[in-house]
Parts: sequence; C-alpha cells; structure tokens
Amino acid sequence: MLHKMTKLYCCWLIFSVALTSVTYAEEEILFPVIESKGDWWSNTIIYQVFPRSFKDSDNDGIGDLKGITEELDHFVDLGIEIVWINPIFKSPMYDMGYDVENYTMIDPIFGSMTDFEELISEMNKRGLKLIIDLVPNHSSNQCEWFLKSIKKEDKYDEYYVWRDASNQDQLSNLTITPKPPNNWLSKYGGSAWTWNTERKQFYLHQFSDKQPDLNFRSPEVHKEILNIMEFWMDKGVAGFRFNAVGRLYEDKDFRDEPKSVGREDWPIYYSLDHIYTHDQPGVIDTVIEWRKFMDDYSKRKNTFPRLLAAEAHHHVCVFSLRYYFGDENNLGAQIPFNYHLLIQVRKKDLVYSVDRAIKFWFEVIPANNTPNWVMETLDTDRISSKYGSEMVQVFTALKMSLPGIDVTYYGSEIGMENVYVRPDQIQDSYDSGGQRNIESRDFARSPMQWNGRSNAGFTEAKKSWLPINPNYYKINVEEQKKIPTSNYNFYKKMSQLRRTDTLKYGDLESYNIPDSVYIIKRSLPGHETYLVVMNFGSETETVILSTVIRNLKKKLHVYLGSENSAYSRSDTVSTISIVDKPLHLRPQSVVVLTDNLINVNEFKNNAFSYRQYNSSYISLLCVILLTGYYVGLRN
Repeated sequence: MLHKMTKLYCCWLIFSVALTSVTYAEEEILFPVIESKGDWWSNTIIYQVFPRSFKDSDNDGIGDLKGITEELDHFVDLGIEIVWINPIFKSPMYDMGYDVENYTMIDPIFGSMTDFEELISEMNKRGLKLIIDLVPNHSSNQCEWFLKSIKKEDKYDEYYVWRDASNQDQLSNLTITPKPPNNWLSKYGGSAWTWNTERKQFYLHQFSDKQPDLNFRSPEVHKEILNIMEFWMDKGVAGFRFNAVGRLYEDKDFRDEPKSVGREDWPIYYSLDHIYTHDQPGVIDTVIEWRKFMDDYSKRKNTFPRLLAAEAHHHVCVFSLRYYFGDENNLGAQIPFNYHLLIQVRKKDLVYSVDRAIKFWFEVIPANNTPNWVMETLDTDRISSKYGSEMVQVFTALKMSLPGIDVTYYGSEIGMENVYVRPDQIQDSYDSGGQRNIESRDFARSPMQWNGRSNAGFTEAKKSWLPINPNYYKINVEEQKKIPTSNYNFYKKMSQLRRTDTLKYGDLESYNIPDSVYIIKRSLPGHETYLVVMNFGSETETVILSTVIRNLKKKLHVYLGSENSAYSRSDTVSTISIVDKPLHLRPQSVVVLTDNLINVNEFKNNAFSYRQYNSSYISLLCVILLTGYYVGLRN
C-alpha cells in the first residue's frame, strides 16, 4: 500500500512540477485573419506537371498532352484546382523546351493543338484551370526571330542583345580573335557572349549559347510577348508562369560584374556578383505591364481574372521578391515564386531554418499579398531523397498547413524519389560553354509511377525516355490509394483540410521547441483550431502542449497522423498531463490535432457544404431532445 502511495505521489509531483514550471513560447501571429477577396487562386494548390514524364498516350516513351487528359481525375481526387504544365512549345529540345522555336505551336512530341484544346475542354468540365510556362527571357537560336535578327531584317534587327567585340576595331586583321564585350558569364558555364560570324557581333545568352536573350529594351519584343499571351488566353489558358523573369534586362552600359568575395571555389558562374544581369530597372515595370494586359483582357472578354506567376530565380531573396507584387496602383504578379523552404532549410538545424524561412516571408512581404510555398522543382532533389522517406509526410503537413498557395511537384503526393541515371541515359544536363557534361538534371524528372505494372503504367513502350525508378512496384498511385496511411492518402487528407475556413482565412502562429519539434497553429474565431506538431529529430519526444501554447483545451483530437506516428483519427491527447495520454511524437513524425473533430468528419467541395451538414446535425439533435421532453410531459 505504501509502495503504491509512493508511486502515486511521485507521479503527482512530476505532474505538478510540469505544470508549475510552464514557460510559454512567445506568441506571435505571423499571418493575421484575412477576409476572403473571392480570388479563385488564393488558397489553392498548383500542381506542376513535367509533360515528358507524366503519362504517355501514344507509346513512344514520352509523356504528352493526351496522357495528361487521361489522368485529369487524379487531380480531382486530390483536390487540385490548378495544373501548371512546363513548356510544350515547338522546340529543338536542347533545354527540355526552355529553348522555344515557336511560341504559338505545340511541339509534335507532345501532340497537336487539337490535343491541347481537348485538354482545356476536359479540364473545364472538371472545374480545373490550366497555367502554362512562358519563357520570355530568351528563345531558341532556331527561332525565326533570331535568324532574321542575324540578317538585321527590319524590326528583328534589335530583337536580341547584340554587341560589338571589345576589340572590334582590330578585327580587320583576320588572325585576331574577337573578345567578348565584358566579363558576364552564362549560368551554364563560360562566357555569356557568343560570336556570330555572319552578323560579326556577339549575342548575349545568360543560359546556353543556343538560347539567345531577347532584348526587352525593344518595344517590338514587348508587343510579341503580349500577342503570345493573348493567343493562349484565347485558347482558354487561365494564366502563365513566367520563367527567369529576373534576367529580362541587363545593365544598359554593359559594365563588368565584380568578383564575388568568398566564392572563389564555387562553380565559375558564382564567382561573379551578378549585379548587372539580375533584377535590373525595368523588370518590375514589365511584370506590371503583363498584369495590366491580363486584367484588361479579362475585362474586355468579360471572363475570369487571369493568374500571373513569376519565377525570378531560385536564389532570389524575399527582399527582391516583394517588388514583384507591385502596389495597389500598379498590380504585379499574384505569385512571385517563394523558394525559401527549398533553399534555406538546412539539415543541420531543421527546426530553426524551417522557422526562419517561414517567418522571413511574413517579415518582408506586405500582409495583403498571398503567400506561396515551393519545396521541389524539376531541377532539385525530391524531398524523399533529400531528407529521407519518413520525412515526406512531415513536409507535406508543413507546407499544406501554411496559408496561401501550395506548389506541388508531380509525384510528391506519393513520395517519389530521385532516380539514378547512367551517363549513357542522360537526356538533359548542365551546359558548360556550349559543351554537354555528365552532371545530369534528370534525377528528379523520372516518369510518374501510376501502378505496379510494366513501366509503372507510364507507357506501353519497351522503355521510357528516362529510366523509371525501380521502386515503382511499391511506390505508385494505385497501390497507395489502397493504404489508408500512405503518402497519397495523407496528402489527400491535408488537401481536404485546406478547404476549411480556418486554413483558408485563419491566423498562423508557430512554435519551435529547440532542435526537434516544430508546431504550426491555425485558428479562426468561431471555428475549429488546428495544431500541426512535427518532430524533425531522431528521438521520440513527449510534448505537453499547454507548456508551449496558451488557452488550449485539456484534450485535443487527432485529425491525422503520419504513418509512423502510431496515432489514428479520433485518438485523443492530453495537453496538460505527463502521464495520461500526453503527445508522444516518434522520430520524423507528424500529428495534426484539433479541438473540434466533428467539423472535419466529412468533406465536400468546400467548407460551406460541411457546415450545412453540421447545422443539420445540430437541428436533428434539437428535434430529438424536444421530442423526448414532450413525451416525458405526456407520461
């Protein structure tokens, strides 16, 4: 008896100490409650499709437009509303379509314009919207504009950035080699200038020498881009993601760029500080021009507003991004892509760097603009390969619980991993002064894994354009749909959660328990509250939530737990007790908690339809109670 009393006393002492030593985290609302503006894009998911790798319909081993059309119900099932397709224009495909030969033609490897129109039609039937990549900074060197510019034909003379050699006055001597106008470098290595023997001038290319830069100081180039935009909007496109916008202009005096201190051992491109080729005056004005044109188009055609997404470049700072939004008098991009969760998160201090990447956005970007979050691209490691397969659901919960727009790279919903590509299988690599090398960019572009059958259901051809990851027999859409705790179903449940008013309009607060645990809190007066509790560490952590967050209910319900969390829907956890069901977080797991589970039992197409259900439930309960009361009086 004494032994039992001693144990009980010890437990009570531990509990008392836990309660009396409460140290609340500093509560700071990062993103305040907002009113709905009715923008169709503002709380949605943008799903990025790399068309070569999504679905092959004609069995040539390469994905195409008809293949995307065949799988549109995949987006519907996941709650996706916007599909973004990487370049599909006619192209020599030196840079996977980012070297455009004709901006108003579909490349035959993807199909025909009829296929594109069918895609738009089928998307409209499902309430889906399409945005496409537009590449304004440069064209292919096979583009008709460039061929005419070489010959200085009419207006095309100034369509590209041409400069004399720095030793032009010496070139009458045929033994003299032309020297570039300055020291600018190509992103793909070597000089950013290539000599054209016919025109006898250098042309600028910030990427490959097969991708000459357009001259945005030419009014005619501006007109061409606007005409291209109207052409595709007439086809039904809902918007554009403009590529490499930060490079549209360069220093008008073509000054040498200074050396970048401390980067002597980096790849040659980063040895210079690119102050004369990035984010030059004129870039923001051009983005504003595009937005005005798109808004005017929607008014002129009496149709819905179009969406402008701008990719500056991966390493752009949020301080630069803020200008891309424009201001209330001169609207810019609705979505300047935010890569901070992609490039600023570090494995050695995950919790701190995740928190910093999120807070930095809200510290810099004006509150009336919509946030967006990118964690994977076609040029970067997949989450599962960068952080490990157990972390897929953790990062899915993180980015999908944040306010604004989530950008999902195809295959992320099933946790696809990087694929090994042998040197003889490389289709696309970094360029180095016009010469291919063996550093492949294909590792994150392998074909979509639809099922466990031959070639993962991507193609019926003997082989696909890139090797399919050998793990397709277990990591595929069909198999994961059957498993309630799979990455696919976890993604789907988080997508459903995003439809609630709390996640669309509610406050955002964050809490970090140093080194391992990170918490996102979303709340909205009169609605349910959600806590997304993540363990980024390698040890199990016990979290007494009331010691971190104020004004919580004593018990919270589990809405969703990662596969490795040991928590299931409707489980409860205590926010105050260290002995009676506290939250135990396994390593690299996540649990989503709520104070009102009933509000997320059923999901329709929007949160309002569920609230109707909830009201009906309450009304029915009232009828039952009143009936009971009346029967009691009769008896």
